[in-house]
Amino acid sequence: MRINSVQSTNGSFLGGSWHIWLWLAALVILPFASYLSLAILVGLMVGALCQRFQAISQVLWQQGYGLLTAGLLLSTCFAANAGDAWLQLANFLPYFLLIGVLSTAQRFQPPRPTLTMVAQAIVLGSLPFSILALVEYIVRFPGITAHVGDWSIFQWVFDVSFTGHRAHAKLSHPNILSNYLTIVLGLGLGLLVGQMRGTTTAKPSADTRALAHSPLMTSALSIAVILAGIGIFCTSSRNGLIAAVILLLIAGYLVRRHRWVWLLGIVILSAIGTGLLVLGFGGRHLSLALFTDDPRVKAWQIAVDLIRQRPLLGWGLGGFSHQYVPFSVTDHERLFHPHNLWLYLACDTGIPTMVLFCWVIGRTYLAGLRRLVNHLDPTLLSYLFGFTGCILFSLFDVTLFDARINVLSWFLVGGLSILATPACKDQ
Repeated sequence: MRINSVQSTNGSFLGGSWHIWLWLAALVILPFASYLSLAILVGLMVGALCQRFQAISQVLWQQGYGLLTAGLLLSTCFAANAGDAWLQLANFLPYFLLIGVLSTAQRFQPPRPTLTMVAQAIVLGSLPFSILALVEYIVRFPGITAHVGDWSIFQWVFDVSFTGHRAHAKLSHPNILSNYLTIVLGLGLGLLVGQMRGTTTAKPSADTRALAHSPLMTSALSIAVILAGIGIFCTSSRNGLIAAVILLLIAGYLVRRHRWVWLLGIVILSAIGTGLLVLGFGGRHLSLALFTDDPRVKAWQIAVDLIRQRPLLGWGLGGFSHQYVPFSVTDHERLFHPHNLWLYLACDTGIPTMVLFCWVIGRTYLAGLRRLVNHLDPTLLSYLFGFTGCILFSLFDVTLFDARINVLSWFLVGGLSILATPACKDQ
C-alpha cells in the first residue's frame, strides 16, 4: 500500500516536492503534535507570502476574504471587550491566509494528485485515535473499570474534566474527537463512494486513476472509515452521530444501485439503533428529554437576545462569553459560545458579517456541488463530504477555538476552492 506520489515542478527533490511532504507531515501529525504541526504550517505560509504575496492578496480579495476581514475588524473595533476580540481574530485571519496560499500553490493544482494524497493520509492517520476511542469506551464500563481503573496505562482515561461514558482519545474533549472523526468519515466516504461510482468523463482524472488501481489502499480506507464511525459513537456526541448518519445516508443514496449497499445500510442503522437503546448517550438512556431539555436550547435563546441588542456589529469576538450570566444555563457557570456557529457569528460579529461569512464560504461550497454534477471526481466528492460534516457539526457546536479542527476545516475549504474553480480542467 502506498499513498499516491506527488510530482514536483521539475522532478527533483530540490525542485519543490519537499514542500508537499511538509504539508503532508503537518496535516497528519496535527492531532498528535499540534504545536509542531502549526509551526510547520506557519513556516510554509510565510515562505509562500514571500514568494507570491501579490497573487495571494488578489485571490483573497476575489474570493471575498478581504471584505470578510474588514467586517471582522469593524466588529472588533466596537467590541464590548476589545482585548479579547483582537486576540480571537487569530481564530479567523490566519486561516484566510491559508486559503490564499493553497489557492495559489501550483503543486496543489490538478492533475497533480496532491489533494487526493492529503485526503488519504488524513483518513489513515485517524486510525490510532479511532482505536484509542474504542479502547477508552470499553475501559469506562464499570465492570472493567473495577479491574483496570488503577492501572497507570489507563490513567488518562479517567483524568478528565468532562463527565459521562464518553471517549476523547487524548484530544482534550469528546466533542473535539467527534468533530475530527466526522471530518475523517466524510473524507473517507467521499473517496470510497467516488471510486465506486467512477467518473462521468471519458478520460478519468489522475486522482481517479490512482485511487481506482489501489485495492490495498481501498481496504485500508474502508477500515479507517468503519473505525471512525465507531469512534464517533464512542464519543457519545449527539451532533457527531447525527452528522455521521446523514453522511452515511447521502453516501448510500449515491451508490444505491449496488444492492449490497442496502443490506449494509440496514446493518449499520440497526447497529446504531441497538447501541443507543442499550448503551444510550454517554451513560444517559435514550429519551426525548435528551433533545428537548438540552442546555443548547437555552444558550440559543440567550444568543438571540444578544443579537437583538446589537444586530449590526455584534458584541465582538468573545462577546457571548463575556455577556453570559453565570448559571443562566443549568450547571454552566461559564459558556463560551451558543453551540451554533451561525448564532455565534451573528452574536459576536453582527448579522451583516455573518451573512458575508456564509456568502464567501457558501459560494465555494456551491461551486463544488455544481462542478460535481458535471465531473464526478473522488477527491472533490471527498472534500465536499468532509466539509458537509463540518457544516452539520456546526449546527450544534462551535469547535473553531481548537486549532486542530480549525486547520482541517479551512484546509477543506481551500481544497474545494481549488477543485471547484473553472480553471480546474478535466484531465
